[in-house]
Amino acid sequence: MDAQNRKFAIRPRRGSPAPPDDPAVLAITELIQAESARADLEEPELVTSIDPGRVWLLWFAIGATEAVCRIVEREADAERNRVFRHVVDAVFGSGRVRSTVDPVHADRSLIEIFESAGSEAVQACMRGDKRLGYYIGALRVASARDN
Repeated sequence: MDAQNRKFAIRPRRGSPAPPDDPAVLAITELIQAESARADLEEPELVTSIDPGRVWLLWFAIGATEAVCRIVEREADAERNRVFRHVVDAVFGSGRVRSTVDPVHADRSLIEIFESAGSEAVQACMRGDKRLGYYIGALRVASARDN
């Protein structure tokens, strides 16, 4: 299975345990929560209008997860799935997904924008860049496309 299709084969497990002391899981969870919190604080209307169900945040998280798994050499599907289950928990918690974005019919170029933003955020962290705003930047691009 190629890398593109592998992402869609990942299925989160219901009721997954609290994140372990795995540095990769902790780092990705912290990044996603920080990016989401910044967007909620700085432009809550943008988040509400573009990503009310947090599906775009999930695509951002998928890109970030792919980047982290490459960095820490977690290439086996089982290892990647384990990290991804915790990412889904970080994005949605125990809440249900409610969104107007249908991932099957979503604009592939927008998916790539959010995945790239997640990957770029991880790469920036690896360079020591503490600046956030990759998710909100992707939201702005999505908003500009709607207009």
